Amino acid sequence: MTEVLPPSQGLPTDKTQSDDYVFFHSGSTPTYRKVIKSTTQITTIPTIDITNIDSPDSSIRNALAQELYDACVSCGFFYLKGHGMTEELLAETFDVLKRFFALDFDSKMAAHVQKNPAIRGYEPMGETKMDPKTKQDFKESYTIGDCPLEPEQKYTEKTGKAPPQNLKRPQNIWPSSAPWYREGLYSYYNEVLPVSLKLVRLLALSLKLDEDKFLEDFFKFPITGMRALHYPPVPPEDKEKDELNIGLGAHADFSYLTLVLQTPTLDALEVLSPTGQWIQVPAIPNTLVCNVGQYLERQTNGKFLAAVHRVRNKTGDERYSLPFFLTMDPDAQVSVLVDEKENKKFEDFNVGDLYIKKVLPARAKHPTSIKYRDVPEEEWKYEFLLE
Repeated sequence: MTEVLPPSQGLPTDKTQSDDYVFFHSGSTPTYRKVIKSTTQITTIPTIDITNIDSPDSSIRNALAQELYDACVSCGFFYLKGHGMTEELLAETFDVLKRFFALDFDSKMAAHVQKNPAIRGYEPMGETKMDPKTKQDFKESYTIGDCPLEPEQKYTEKTGKAPPQNLKRPQNIWPSSAPWYREGLYSYYNEVLPVSLKLVRLLALSLKLDEDKFLEDFFKFPITGMRALHYPPVPPEDKEKDELNIGLGAHADFSYLTLVLQTPTLDALEVLSPTGQWIQVPAIPNTLVCNVGQYLERQTNGKFLAAVHRVRNKTGDERYSLPFFLTMDPDAQVSVLVDEKENKKFEDFNVGDLYIKKVLPARAKHPTSIKYRDVPEEEWKYEFLLE
């Protein structure tokens, strides 16, 4: 496995401009990894078919759990087949994304991320930059997530409790001129969330635990995020210029699990292998691309890899994707799972406390970040996002 070097360990800042290293974001923490130069053929990421994930036969579920374990240990990425979402739903979801991003700029900016305390909403082209070797991330996006006040999410039905009293307004923001957008995104959200929770059951089983343990302990009403992404085509003359061709710079997801729906037949996603080589992740119709996030990496003491990945749209076409980010409940207290012969690499953690320490620095210009800039980090609370 390649060595990961935080800048605090003394790696010269000029390495950010070197092709020998990939610079990537790990939540809000910048990190470097040395990239191996090799012409050796790299195998593709594994495919897991979960058609029989609800089988009453425990041997079938255990076999799937082993497949998932192997994928999470070997590279942290896998294709997901047999998820149960219809081709019609996936096609309609892409139509909704295309229709939204085709709106005029002012209609989209009406739901700009800076108008929302929870740091959700629309981010136009050039508002983020993951890779210091590039001018900007060449994409626009729109983020929604968990919200106890929005009826589509059925908070009381799921938890048996009323929404938190300190939550006075919805955490999501929606474009007033496009009511169909909310309906369309929730049609997909309420199908992909149950799929992700089935994978959580499988993860517990893969770690030799009761398959409902994680769901009961950590996922009553989890933190979620869903980010609609539009990557415009790069002009032909700029296709080989990395500074113009990074749709989304290298990063590791600050989530538990990520499930990505990407435009069929348009290949742009790349994952950095544990040996430091970039692997193409072709778009396969009717599959999701899934990856381990940093919460799961921490919980498993680094057994499961939060893989580094990026997007480079060299196809010449419009590309759309819809990652769904699943994280644990914000009040969950998580113990790192350590074998008897293992050294503990990570500390036990509170999910919400860790989340806010990553989110605020990642959006330093957002009004919520500015509001709490002078508050010591040890006093930051997840509730900052609920005001």
